[in-house]
Parts: sequence; structure tokens; C-alpha cells
Amino acid sequence: MPKWRMIICCLLLTLVGFNLRSVILGVPPVLPLVQHDLALSYFEVGLLTALPPLTLGISAWSSGFVIERLGERICVALGLLLLAAGALLRACWPSAAALFFFTLVLCLGIVLAQTAVPPLARRWFPGQVGFVTALFSDGLIIGEALAAGLTVPLMQRFFGADNWQATFIFWGLPALVLLGGWLVWAPRPRTSLAQERAQARRQLILQRPDQKAQPALSKADKRERRQVNAWHLGILLGGGSLIYFGMNAWIAPYNAALQRAAATPLVLGVLNTAQLPSSLAVTLFAQRLAGRRWPFVVAGLLCAVSLIAWLISPVELEVIWAALIGAGSALVFTLGVALPALLAAPGEVARLTGMTLSLTYAVAFVGPLLGGALWDLLGWPALAFLPVLIACLLLVILGAFLPERSSGPETSIEARSDERSLSGNAASQQQSAPPATS
Repeated sequence: MPKWRMIICCLLLTLVGFNLRSVILGVPPVLPLVQHDLALSYFEVGLLTALPPLTLGISAWSSGFVIERLGERICVALGLLLLAAGALLRACWPSAAALFFFTLVLCLGIVLAQTAVPPLARRWFPGQVGFVTALFSDGLIIGEALAAGLTVPLMQRFFGADNWQATFIFWGLPALVLLGGWLVWAPRPRTSLAQERAQARRQLILQRPDQKAQPALSKADKRERRQVNAWHLGILLGGGSLIYFGMNAWIAPYNAALQRAAATPLVLGVLNTAQLPSSLAVTLFAQRLAGRRWPFVVAGLLCAVSLIAWLISPVELEVIWAALIGAGSALVFTLGVALPALLAAPGEVARLTGMTLSLTYAVAFVGPLLGGALWDLLGWPALAFLPVLIACLLLVILGAFLPERSSGPETSIEARSDERSLSGNAASQQQSAPPATS
């Protein structure tokens, strides 16, 4: 693939990530206005904010099968179309029913596009999956930060003090523009996922007579393959997401209960802001770190130690521990996006990605609810963070048993063959190479 084409593809994936988060993170800053104008109850407000993780948890699994049928490139385009349509149309009919319906529409678009990106990164950049998926993660985090920080200033400066509908349109239009760029610049695949699986099966049959020549490698491959499953990856990545969502959910109530409410705005700001430098730093070394065990173990230990220190140290130190926890959770997310693409067999990346995302967001959604139930039941504020601590320990344990990707010659072979097929220089190079990991 020519370098200019590679740069465009990386930019497209980063912008996809940006739009998948800017649309939904632009809502919380204007939520009081939305609640007032549409007469929403607090339950309805909570349901509106919970729709994105709920939709991801419920439908990401089935999205993997849709992607296998339609292809990753088409599914990203459909996801952007649903995202733009939902974001723009919910501003046209200011009613509670329209708000929930079109929010559900755009959430389905997010699920479809986010599930399709890891297998697409594997197809476009088989030798650089870690780096490319890290760029996509950077786009997600930048979209979160900019939408949360700029929505209200932009509204007050350009749209009117109470014009929340204009902010929906402002964050929805870039997705529509990106859709046009995607259809023009995103490379078309030369082989379908079904063809990849069929070719992989034929390749395994052809390689069977040679298996006796390398019995040790075959046993190692089989052992690692048995460990690669959606439950392992989903709970691992769900632990990282639970840390992030759990801390965001309970910092304010915990500080209020301990008469520390004045520290909350700065602490929450640092927790979320610390994600961006951590994600950008990981991106520089993502190709080396992706698929390795120790970053997840280190992140789990860092978050666990920081959380314990948070609970026992003076309020003045909360900012330090929040920065470390935010950085650790961002490290898990940035490297975790690449795991299905690195560890799945050929033609199975979309399915494993969908199953992993469903479990990830299910864990992230249940964790804060469990923390609140423990606080209500036993009346001890610190118990709200118990699920977060458990998630830290799960990161250490599951990270230690994560299958290591291989760094042998097959990686470069796969990269060369897929790049030749993308550039169209050799029409015969349509056979999928072995996976980059074992």
C-alpha cells in the first residue's frame, strides 16, 4: 500500500473513533437544558445516559455476525450513516419519544462501526494492528474530551445560551462529512471474510502433512488458541472500562459523603484528562506493546495501589491518584482494542470483537450498579469502589494468562501479502496469511 494511502486510512480510522464519541459525549454538558425543555424525569435522564453502553453490551455480539456477512468497510459506512442520521434527526423533533428513538438509532450505528474497526485494521494493516487500533482509540478519547469540554462554550458563544438542538447538529454534521470521505477513500477488500475462512481451512488441510516436522510449535499454538476466547478478553477489557466508569460514577457521591465536595470538579477533570496523554504515549509504542501481557498486569497493579491509596490518604492527594487511575484505564483501553484482531484466527476477528465488546460493556454497566447496592446495603461509602478494586485484580490475573502474540516471520509474511492485495499490484495474492498471533 502506498504511504499516502496508508496515512489516509489511519486518518479515516482516527476520525471514525472521534465521531463515535463526540456525538454521545456532547449530550451530558447540555443535559440539564434537555431535561427542562422535554420535561424528563431523573429516571429518563439516567436511561438516556445509559443507552450507549447498554446498546453496545446487548448488540455488539450480533454485530459481529452482521459484519461477517456484509464486510467491515460497508458496516463502518452503515454505522456512520446511522450515527449521523440519529444525531441530526433528534434535533429536528424536540420531544422525549424522538430523543430516545433517534439516540437508539445512533447507538446502533456506534455498535456497528466500533465492532467493525478491529477486523478492518487487521485487513488493512496486518503487520501494524497495534499501532492502527491505538490511533482509533486516540480518536475515541479525543472525541470524548473535546465534546465534553467545548459543547457549552460553543453553544453560548455561537448558538445561543439555551440552544441545545444546535449542539446536536454541530456534532452530527462531521459524521455525515466523514461518511462521504469514507466511501471515497476507504480501500475496497479483494476477499470477503467467508473466503478468508475457506482459504484458512484449505491452508490447514495442506499443512497437515508437515505438522510432524514441528511438533513443539504445533502444541504451543494449540495451547494458546484454547486460551483465546471472548470470555477472557471481554472480562479483561470490561475490567478496564469498569475502573473508568466506576470512578466517574462514585467520586462525586463519595466526596460529598465525606465532606470533600470542593475537590470533586478538579479530581474528575484530572481523571478524564489524564487519559489523553496516556493514550498518546501508548500509541508511540503500541506496535511493540499490543498483545503483550505485562502492560495489563502493570495497569491493574497501578490502579489497585492508587485506589487503595485514594481511600486512605488525605483529600489533597486525590488528584494524584485520579491521574494514575485515569492513565492506567486508558492504557488498558488503547491496547485492548487490538486484542481481537491480534489473537483471532483468520476470518473470525469480527465475531470475536463483537462478543468481546458485549461482555466488556456488560461488565462496565453492572459494576457501578453493584457498588451502589453495596453502599445502600451496608452504609459504608468506600464499598462503592469494591467492584473497581475487583476489576483491578482481574486485570492482573487475566492479563497474566493472556495469550502472547508471536513475533515470528509469519507476521511479516502476512503484512506483505495483504498489502499487495490492497494495492492491487498482484491479483493472485488473495490468499489469507496465517494470523499474526498464535
